[in-house]
Amino acid sequence: MAVPLLSAGLTVDPAGPLQVAGLSAEAVLVALLVAGSAFFSLVAVVGFYRLPDVYSRAHAASKSETLGALLAFSAAGVVFGLGQASLKLALLALFVLVTGPTAAHAVVRSAADAGRTPWTRETGITDGGASTDDAGVAETPTDTGEADR
Repeated sequence: MAVPLLSAGLTVDPAGPLQVAGLSAEAVLVALLVAGSAFFSLVAVVGFYRLPDVYSRAHAASKSETLGALLAFSAAGVVFGLGQASLKLALLALFVLVTGPTAAHAVVRSAADAGRTPWTRETGITDGGASTDDAGVAETPTDTGEADR
């Protein structure tokens, strides 16, 4: 006989598997991992869109997107269970874990070699050559940033 716990729908049946709101614990775990993956991927997109220069954007893209991808691989691993598919997912996760930050480092190194200066609150210069006000809000670009190159 299932015993209801809390008002969130968590029930414990001593003879059966743990269920939350009629879903198995595995389904709940997969849903949480997918939600985490979507959240961190969205954070990466917002960071890539909102941050002022290539250095900040590379940081947001490498950290958040790598974590989002790893959570998605973890969700798939829970669905597939132990086996060959999970081993392939683990290898793919290892590949993403190594190549994501390495690619971001290469992009940042390339920007530094090209002479791009990091955005600071004092300079207020963004990648495209647009200046920002004291609050860091970009004003209308006055040039295409050719002078920075």
